[in-house]
Amino acid sequence: MIRDHLRTAMRAVVPTGDLATRTARSGVWLTVTNISQRVLELIALLVLARLLTPADFGLLGIALLVLTGLDRFSQLGFSSALIQRHEENVDDYLDTAWTLQILRGIVLSGILLISAGPVATFFGAPTVEPILKVIAITPILAGLENPGVIYFQKDLQFHRQFLHLTSTTIVYVSVTIALALTWGNVWALVIGKVASELSNLGVSYLVHDYKPRLELDREAAWDLIGFGKWITASSIVRFMADEGDDFVVGWLLGPASLGFYRLAFRLGLTPASEVTGVIGTVMFPAYSKLQDDISAVRSAFFRTLQLVTAFTFPAGVGIIVVAPSFVEAVLGTQWLPMIAALQILSVYGLLLSLAGSFGPVWLALGRPDFSAKIGAVRFLVMAVLIYPATIRYGLVGTGGAVIAGFVFGALPIDLYVSRNLMNMSLGRFFRELSYPAVAAGCMGLAVWIVSETVVVESAIAELIVLILLGIAVYVLAAIVLVRGFGWSIEDDVRATVSALGG
Repeated sequence: MIRDHLRTAMRAVVPTGDLATRTARSGVWLTVTNISQRVLELIALLVLARLLTPADFGLLGIALLVLTGLDRFSQLGFSSALIQRHEENVDDYLDTAWTLQILRGIVLSGILLISAGPVATFFGAPTVEPILKVIAITPILAGLENPGVIYFQKDLQFHRQFLHLTSTTIVYVSVTIALALTWGNVWALVIGKVASELSNLGVSYLVHDYKPRLELDREAAWDLIGFGKWITASSIVRFMADEGDDFVVGWLLGPASLGFYRLAFRLGLTPASEVTGVIGTVMFPAYSKLQDDISAVRSAFFRTLQLVTAFTFPAGVGIIVVAPSFVEAVLGTQWLPMIAALQILSVYGLLLSLAGSFGPVWLALGRPDFSAKIGAVRFLVMAVLIYPATIRYGLVGTGGAVIAGFVFGALPIDLYVSRNLMNMSLGRFFRELSYPAVAAGCMGLAVWIVSETVVVESAIAELIVLILLGIAVYVLAAIVLVRGFGWSIEDDVRATVSALGG
């Protein structure tokens, strides 16, 4: 009986049926995947924050900054190219893509080994050199990953991706925490990173039966590169815009400050990155299947925007108002200097949730160049401001420069392009944003008033009370906006639930 119920439940959420049903069910699986990963990673992060120092996180941050930079500057964009193609079967391209990824991994590993010494000297952190030499193996491991896993996204089969990604996270969390308890230094993070890449590689061949072989088809390669070149350009621009602040902090303020900043960035952007990551990953293939019907793409975009902001706005505002209680209660007093940076980066997270809604549309409509070009403008604005802002205001100044780059660089162009490419009404866009903004604002004000007027002896108890209060106020405000002012989020949720039922 129990087995029958389980089978029925599984059939109800496996991504089958029409596009709406598959998209909704895929969203559920990707949400479950992300929640599972983030819960595990959050547990690890909270434990590691107690066992390690901000400088430890900063040292690994410098190494990962170099690794990420090399990865972004050489990003081939093959995954996006294969997802975007009309053909359901892309096996003819997989071996070529795999071969090129392996070659790329070998080159990146060599560069990491050669640059380890100069990088450590530049940042004034000798410990970074051996760290870079160890993680130099990870690009090769990533390049060897089974290319067949691309079908999990292309075919909206995210229930199969769940096992792949979650098992890798479990390995990372287990290894890192065990080594942190044993060693108590940065090498726990380093070996955890290598172990997770090994797990990712091994599991990729267990969850998909495609058997790649070394092959280089010139025609297939040029087809992939033709689309992927703009993914490469976009990846480079995103690195400069997203990681340039880390570079400046590590260079000007040192590893400890970089540790504060990276943790604040990760926590402050969690709502935006996770929600928009789920939505974007699911909606890109869905948009791609609708790309010949602009009105359908526009309708799907607004529905996506409503769902994204309904979650990211209250989460971002919530982080801002509970940041002092959260840092003291959960991370410990050694992390108190990051509170202001966490609050300002949470503002950036709110804004980034908007940017995450646009990117999948550009890719699906065959314009990957938009993300690169818009990102370049965003980077230029940030680059002008970030050095003097960091020198004068520290981590808060860095975060402010990042926000300015988006507000004055990216967002105006995103809106202009959307109005022309999708015939999007700007009035409707801002009207849709006003609902979650008002509800989140009411929530934030209520939580702030209580936090300033009510004294709770335990920091953990205070944090729990504030979170519960915030949830209650936001839900109440949302009900008022739905019933009295026409916020259509309820219709979107009902449509999603209906799609889940097939």
